[in-house]
Amino acid sequence: MARASQPDAIVLDAALPDASGIEVCTVLRKDPSTRRSFLVVASTNADEDDRVAAFEAGADDWIRKPFSTRELLLRVRAILRRRGRRLPEDTLSLGPLRIERAARRVTVSEERIELTRREFDLLLRLADGRGRVQTRESLVAELWPDEAPSLRVVDTTVKRLRRKMGPSGAWIRTLRGIGYQLTSEG
Repeated sequence: MARASQPDAIVLDAALPDASGIEVCTVLRKDPSTRRSFLVVASTNADEDDRVAAFEAGADDWIRKPFSTRELLLRVRAILRRRGRRLPEDTLSLGPLRIERAARRVTVSEERIELTRREFDLLLRLADGRGRVQTRESLVAELWPDEAPSLRVVDTTVKRLRRKMGPSGAWIRTLRGIGYQLTSEG
């Protein structure tokens, strides 16, 4: 999931059921798609050896469980601020289009529209890069990373998305032979 979405921040439990969180931290730090992500390791164990192991594995920060969401967000914001990045807004509004990232909810003119996971991910990717052209190749690589679909899968998904968005669907512009762009005008 981290490879596909390339998040700004990853909170990793040191005690994962399938593997060591420290081992996963090492893998994420070495992977080119997650190398720049901010890694926070969360652990119930507070001894120095565990903290040192997390930092040696590439963690940017360590936090003791249980922790408050507020403290975690402040830590993540602080490190992203130092790196010159910001957390993406949870809610994006473009005219009548409203995208709630955490709730994975989309409304157009305050009417909720039901989207598949891929439709939502595609719309969010276009909204995050609004005004910029997104090539079909980059969209397939990001949204269908473990599959090898034809580039036409993007066209089909955009077609369904436009239909569901009604008149706001015209905001997704096609650049023939290149890809798509989300604008705030049809």
